[in-house]
Amino acid sequence: MKVSKWDDDLAVVLPQDLIDRLALEEGDEIEIVAAGGSATTAQTKDQGDSPRENLPR
Repeated sequence: MKVSKWDDDLAVVLPQDLIDRLALEEGDEIEIVAAGGSATTAQTKDQGDSPRENLPR
């Protein structure tokens, strides 16, 4: 994944297969955990801020 500048922030564009696999929707929050030089999503939350799915690390 490529990190890009977005106004004063940085952004990562997720590939569609990952979006589909995690069932992500606009407004969802994800937690990214660094793991040995790479990163993995640990949990997705829906807009109601309740955990939707715990993913294996």
